[in-house]
Amino acid sequence: MLPDRPGASSFTSSEPYGDGHAAAGHIAAAHLSSLVQIPTVSSWDPEDLDHESFARHRAALATFYPRVHALQSEPVGEHGLLFRWPGRGRQDVLHPFPVVLMAHQDVAPVQETDWPTNPFSGEIRDGVVHGRGTLDDKGGLVAVLDAVETLLGDGFVPERDVWLFFGADQEVGGQSAERAVRRLYELGVRPWLVVDQGSGVVTDLVPGSDRQVALVGVAEKGRVGIDLVTTDVGGHGATPAGRRRPGAWAAPSRG
Repeated sequence: MLPDRPGASSFTSSEPYGDGHAAAGHIAAAHLSSLVQIPTVSSWDPEDLDHESFARHRAALATFYPRVHALQSEPVGEHGLLFRWPGRGRQDVLHPFPVVLMAHQDVAPVQETDWPTNPFSGEIRDGVVHGRGTLDDKGGLVAVLDAVETLLGDGFVPERDVWLFFGADQEVGGQSAERAVRRLYELGVRPWLVVDQGSGVVTDLVPGSDRQVALVGVAEKGRVGIDLVTTDVGGHGATPAGRRRPGAWAAPSRG
């Protein structure tokens, strides 16, 4: 059991899953609340990274999801986690075209003056978990892990291998994901489907729709550098040249 912070909801890992969606939802919310209380903040400077918080976060995941952590696993970088959930084939033979489910453990830094309350409170209020990381991306992390933990408890076996990858430096464009890709290639697997963090469910954002809309992203996050160069004739900002051929000079008109 993790220590609580003011306003946070407590959760005991031995609490059984219920048969209904509501019970499972309450447990998932309690998981998320507890994880949000651990400030796994990314940093561009490795010396500023709070390694103790990431260690606590990993320990919490192991407590909440013992069946997942009983799977074949290995670390990726300092704090990334990679799990293999074997499919219906042989346990000792990797499926060459698995499904990969991803989420990230780290969160972006906070400016506490922008938050009306503690950004890491994990408070559950009005049916909503509050705090940094609830949407980006510990909500997705909990959704994947709670689903897999439940299915493992039911004895479900997927048709093909499922890999779970949870990076720890996404917010600063770190190398966790690149290392996970290299590791899968080393093992000879080429993912058939990769599902990563998406967008949210929004209201009043899509023209012509007055309903909630789930935004599905289908592009890979990446970086691009653009050099923009423009040329123009000389002159002075107070007397713009207007349209004329390059190299020509026109005296300002006198009215």
